[in-house]
Amino acid sequence: MIPLLTLALYFALSVYFLYKAMNRSIWGVGYYLLNFFGQPQYWGWGQVLPGGMRWSLFSALIMLGSVYLNGQETEFREDRGIKRTSMFALLLAINGLIVQYAFSINFEKSWPIYVEMAKFVILYFVMQKAVQSRQDFILLNWFFLCGLFYWGFEARILGNLTMQQGRLENFGGPGCAKSNELANIVVSLLPVFVGLIAFVKWKEKFIAAGTILLGINLMMLTQSRGGFVGLMVSGMTIPLVASGRARKRALQGVALGILAFIVLAGNPEIMARFMRTFTSDTSTREAKRDTTSSESRKFFWEVGLTMIEQTPFGTGGDTFDSKRARRIMQSRGAFHYNNSVHQGYINEALDWGVQGLLIHLGLVFSAIWCAFKTMRFRKKIGDVAAAFYGPCLIGGFAAWLVGCLVGDFFYLEWGFWLVILAVCYTRIFGQENYGVLADTKVTQEQADDGDQDLLRELAVDGA
Repeated sequence: MIPLLTLALYFALSVYFLYKAMNRSIWGVGYYLLNFFGQPQYWGWGQVLPGGMRWSLFSALIMLGSVYLNGQETEFREDRGIKRTSMFALLLAINGLIVQYAFSINFEKSWPIYVEMAKFVILYFVMQKAVQSRQDFILLNWFFLCGLFYWGFEARILGNLTMQQGRLENFGGPGCAKSNELANIVVSLLPVFVGLIAFVKWKEKFIAAGTILLGINLMMLTQSRGGFVGLMVSGMTIPLVASGRARKRALQGVALGILAFIVLAGNPEIMARFMRTFTSDTSTREAKRDTTSSESRKFFWEVGLTMIEQTPFGTGGDTFDSKRARRIMQSRGAFHYNNSVHQGYINEALDWGVQGLLIHLGLVFSAIWCAFKTMRFRKKIGDVAAAFYGPCLIGGFAAWLVGCLVGDFFYLEWGFWLVILAVCYTRIFGQENYGVLADTKVTQEQADDGDQDLLRELAVDGA
């Protein structure tokens, strides 16, 4: 009965989003994200539908068509930070195309990897184009939150789980059905939801808080040590980056997060794996398995670095899954091979060259800098809520970047989501476009606590 209800809900939401997308682009984004978090082929309730349907492609075309149909609603001023970030996005696609045609050692195998990256670059431009107002920005955050709420509900309430060696597997969406990828997307989005709480009303705060709890529970089920560390790093980053009253809120949020972690960590196996992250104990079978996994990763990293030295300009997508990698492993006495280097930055340099890695890092850190500047601006003019969102978003970046140290997540979609959120946050709340949207101007009460000289300067500029 529940699968039928879920299927009916999926189609009802699809019809609603498609109808709304005809008049407002952000709902096209909502339909796209519905088909990421609730893509039928990943769930039992969707097995009754015809196989082989291109859900992601169809929803992406709907999103693109919605943006084209509705056009530009608000005339935003040019922001140099956003322009720089967009330049890096274009360079990422151009560099990949050059590597694909000039240096690829297996064109047919590499091409789908390049196409996926190019799609994410297009997604960057299309999704941010759909955000034309403060309400659109809040809706975009809600779409992510509702998606993770659904995953958490399936895991915690419905119990639709596939556990392998005590870890949650085959659960999630495109690119994140495995435990480590699932943990990384969860810990990357959780800090963003903490920031969203500052924007919404009290009833909505409880929904967001409940989703955060479900997300923490979901992350624990993956037993991903990279996820644990990423969550800790984001928890330290948010109060470190925040200042003033935003820092006070950040510390309160971190305290509640720690409390939630302790309450939810009732599974002894989960806590044991978490503690093994910080020890070198090999007295148990599980500890020996974790140690072997860590040593294997170091070996694969060394092989990957050797390959980068040999071909620093990259050799196309899936470079590590090649005969050359296997020959190097064999020459170093490997007993088994692996098709993944388990390190996002090494993987990026292997595929698209050291220059490709630098361009991608430029994209990410340019977006982070945009968010940081916007956060500082909102703090100066007394807008604590918008100022608090910035550190939380940067905390999401921190969790994702740390996770990429131990997994091939750097090229995956949710990293681009964070960049999109940073750019939209800057366009809606940044100094360059202050006053373009009436509902992003500070109230008189907020202005009383703000930098009066800056507010007078903004008034003179016509904001």
